[in-house]
Formats: sequence, C-alpha cells, structure tokens
Amino acid sequence: MLIPKEVIEDIIQKSDIVSIVSERVSLSKKGRNYWGLCPFHQDSNASMSVSPEKKFFKCFSCQVSGTALDFVKDFDNISFQDAIKKLALSISYDLSKFENGQPIQEKKETIIFRLNNEALAFFKLNLRTNEARSAVKYLKERDINVEDIQFFEIGYLPKNNSLVNHLLNKGFNISDIVDAGLGTYNEEKQKLYDIFSDRIIFPIKNENNEIIGFSGRIMEADSDRPKYLNTRETKIFSKRKIAYNFSEAIKSARIKKEIIILEGYMDVISLHKNGITNTIALMGTSLSQYHVNLFKMIKGTVKMFLDGDEPGIKGNIEAAQTLISNNQKVLIVNNPTNNDPDELIKQGRKSEVEQMIAEALNPLEYIISKKWNKVDTKDFNSVEEFMKEVCSFVLKCNNQILFETSIEELENITGLSKESIIDFYKKISRNKNIQYDKKQAETEIEKEQINQSKVVEQTNNQSFNILSSLKAYELAEKTILIDLIKSNKNLQLVKEKIREVNFPHKEFGKLIIKIINSYDENINYSESEIKAIISKTSKPGIIEEIHWYENDPIILNQKNNSDSTKLVENSFEKLKMYSNEKKIKEINEMLKDKNMTKENRENLNNILSERIKKREEWLNNFNDKNN
Repeated sequence: MLIPKEVIEDIIQKSDIVSIVSERVSLSKKGRNYWGLCPFHQDSNASMSVSPEKKFFKCFSCQVSGTALDFVKDFDNISFQDAIKKLALSISYDLSKFENGQPIQEKKETIIFRLNNEALAFFKLNLRTNEARSAVKYLKERDINVEDIQFFEIGYLPKNNSLVNHLLNKGFNISDIVDAGLGTYNEEKQKLYDIFSDRIIFPIKNENNEIIGFSGRIMEADSDRPKYLNTRETKIFSKRKIAYNFSEAIKSARIKKEIIILEGYMDVISLHKNGITNTIALMGTSLSQYHVNLFKMIKGTVKMFLDGDEPGIKGNIEAAQTLISNNQKVLIVNNPTNNDPDELIKQGRKSEVEQMIAEALNPLEYIISKKWNKVDTKDFNSVEEFMKEVCSFVLKCNNQILFETSIEELENITGLSKESIIDFYKKISRNKNIQYDKKQAETEIEKEQINQSKVVEQTNNQSFNILSSLKAYELAEKTILIDLIKSNKNLQLVKEKIREVNFPHKEFGKLIIKIINSYDENINYSESEIKAIISKTSKPGIIEEIHWYENDPIILNQKNNSDSTKLVENSFEKLKMYSNEKKIKEINEMLKDKNMTKENRENLNNILSERIKKREEWLNNFNDKNN
C-alpha cells in the first residue's frame, strides 16, 4: 500500500496527538502543552512535551521528536505503513482505495492469517470427535475443563484426519500452506505432510487477538518426538514476539496496573482458572524490545515469575535488566521452589502462589538474595565473584537510583566500605572500555584517512552508503561532545545545529543537552567543573569513557590539524548526511515492490533523486574542504 504524501499529512492533522500519546504514556497539562516521561530513553524528569496546537511531540533530553505518526511507529515498534494504518483506524479514515498497490508481503500475511483461522476451526472441531478421546482424557488429567478449552480455544489434530488436505480442499495452495508453517512438502515424493499431527493444539495470538501461530503438545510421556512444537518462523510469527494470552491479559492488567510474566502456557491456564487473569507466557523465549513496548501499554508494574530453577533465576534477572534500562517498573516473584506455577497450583498451593506474587521483590533485592547465600564469606574470591555479578547487573541497568541504592545494600551485606564498593564499580566499568595500544591507534588513523579519501572518490557512485561505516558518525558525535566539554567557544553553534539532527547514539545527545543546560546556568564553568557535573548526574564510569574519547588517536589527530569551529560544523554535516542516507535506504527498499504503480514509482524516484542530489552536494562540499 503506497499512500500519497498529502493523505498521510491529512491523517496526521486529523489525529489527536494528545489522545494518542496519552494512551501509551501518562501526561499532565502545563500551560498550553502536555508533559510526560519520555518512553524512548531512561527519563525521570518528564522531559517530553506534546503540543496539541503544533501536532508535535519532542523530548528535550534525548531530542526525539515528531508527529503522532512518528510516535506510534517508534513506540509500538511497527513499520511506517502499519503506523499509518493504525493511525487511520483510530480516526476511521478510509484507506481502502490505496490497496491496489499492496505489496506481496502484505497479501501473504493476509493469506496466512486466513489459513490460521481455518486451521484453528479444524483443530477445535477435531477435539469434539471420537478420535480425540485420548486428548480429552489428557486435558482432564491436567485439570483443564470445558470452560478452559473454550476460553483458550484448545484443539487437537488426530493422526488420521489431515489438516493439509482440509486446507487444500478449502482452496488454499501448497506454497501458502508451507509458508504458514502448517505443512511441509516432500519434493521427492511430491506430497504435503502435516506438522502438528497427533498433538493437542494451543493457538498463539498477537496483541490484536489475531492468530499468528500454534503450539502443539504430545500426550505420551516417553517419546522420541519433541514435547512441544511451535510454528516455525513465518511472515507473522516470530519466536521473539511471543506473548501468549496478552490480548486477554491486558484487560485485567490495565485495571490492576500490573502484568505477570510466566514461562509456559500451562502456567497461564492454571493461574487464569484460579482467578489470576493478568498473566502472559514467553514460552521459552527471552524478553525482547517487542515485549518492552507491549508492557508500556499497561502503564504499571511488570512482575517476572519464571520457574524457580537456575535457568528461571537467570531469565528473571536478564529480563529485569532489560526492563529497568527501558524505564519500566519491574518486580521479581521469588519462587524458592523447583516447581513452576502450574505445578504449585496442582499441588494445592494456590495461597502460596498468591503470597509470592504479592510479596514480589525489587530486582536488586532478588539478585542479592539468590547470589549471597552461595558466597563463602571467608573466601575473598567468592565475595569478589558475588560483587562482579551484582555490580555488572546494576551497570547494565543504567539507572542512577539503582546504582546509589546498591552501594548502601552492598555495604550492609558484605561489610565492605562505601569507597571500596565505588572503586569496584569503577574497575568493572573500566574493564568494559575498549583499550587501544599505540600500534592499533596508528592503524585507526590510517583507516580514517583511507575512509575519507574513499568518500571523495565515490561522489557519483549510486551504491555509496555512509551507513556501512560507523566511524563517520561516531567520530562526529565524539567531536561535538569533547569540544563542548573543553570550552563554551562553540556553544551557540551547537545550540543552533542540535535541532537539525538526531544523534544515532542517544547517550551523546543526552550528555550534550546536559552540558548546554549547565553552561546556561553558569557560562564560566571550567572543563573540570563540567566533568564534575557530568560525573554526578550520569551513569557510573562515564568520566572514564570521556577520558578515553579525549585520547582517541583520531580525535587527537584532527584536533591538532583543524580549527575547532570547523570541526564542529563538519561533524553536524556528517550527522545530517547520515539521516539522508537512511532515507535513501528506505526509499530503495520501497522501490523493490514489483506491484508498485508506475505513477508511485516515478514519485519515489523523484524523491530519491533529490536525496542523492543532497548527497552529492555534501560530498562536493566535503571535497572542497579537504582540498
């Protein structure tokens, strides 16, 4: 679906940006605008402003900004076209007339959804047949009754009733059935086979209650077959995007302001039938950014409740780390048993499970409770290993309050002094930095000089792509940051230019904004005072990182050979060029659509030509400046 630019603008203008943002982030009105915590970085000061008049949002900390369309695209972690559709749906805007140019991928997705719906109906029907007696018996033994079967839409595929034949009879072709992950085709025998044969089937849905895949479970205790079999990766099913029962759990989760994350779907079913309905299952996958974005819809607390064994403990800690670093409130349910929630319920320990959930621990308390009891306090190596695990966890969370709290907790538990703990943090932080020796430094300078000469040579090369070289924009970010720390000479220039770019690494943008605000308070701050301010308000080890940037051989080399103002200007130009190249890449991807109309292709090619023209102008300027 290729939608004209004026239609997209119309959708944006007719959308209520305050309503759209407030569905995902809590906002409060101050003056003409609304303010809230920015969801795109670790924000604690309500740095994001939403203007209903300008139809625009902006974070004054990390510099992320845009329209309602941009917000939906980034927050919901969806494609540009899906964001347009979602926005249009929210205002009942009809996009059907633009569907003639629908890409093949979208048509394939629609077919797979239809296949999954037909497959589920077939699975459910088979559970009511005589062939399903063993499956029904198994479910009863697992305490799954008729109401549970209906609610979770559980089904069955017997050996002698083929799903693939049923789908072929319904008019679906072999290729689509295979692409949907419902069948496998043997080229030699030229035959299509079922994948989920003789399994109890549990449908897996996305956040919109659409069936994206299935999980099949065998009934026999001793078998060479895998106990669980999930749909393979398809255009609509990805194992990193499984949140079993989310479309149902969100209803009660929003009321309770918390969602509970479990391991498997049997855990979800057991807790649901016992009145705990705000639960989802990851089904053996790690928590991903997709899940983080889903959980933000709850506007509450995420409670991790994985199994009580070592893999479960590790999973809880890693998930908490991801959630904290994404500014999400999280608690961990301390399961001291080796049983999963489903087993505990079946053992008649429902009240114990409810107590575990109610008394969930903060992540720092949880990791300390799990690791300290294994420490031999008389062995300094054992204590050091404990310190490494806890401190590494805290640093990866990138949360200042957690960092400061951990110092006090570790002081109380280990008996170490506050100074020793802080020194230990510094040691770990330093060990994570990249270290250059002299020979490597010289190599880096040579590489940068070669890269710069290649850029000039490739002025008219259509395949040139600055995105392939991280060095170009990393160097630009470092140059601006270090220059601003050193002095306020180029302060006004940075203030003017910073509005024109987005920093690829948000941490650089946050630091630069922090330095600008400090200079606004006192224009006479010295370099050491600026560093002291950064050290107090930023993540542990940041001064060590800045020190490394200052001594980066490439920065030292360009600093000794160039005027600082020109360096800063050139750095901003590089960042602008980076954004332009990203746009070129996006357009080239869109042009791969074979079903695109001639008119739309011409429009895109015109836009692409303008972007390439900008590239050539930038490269010509770059060439002039280096001659």
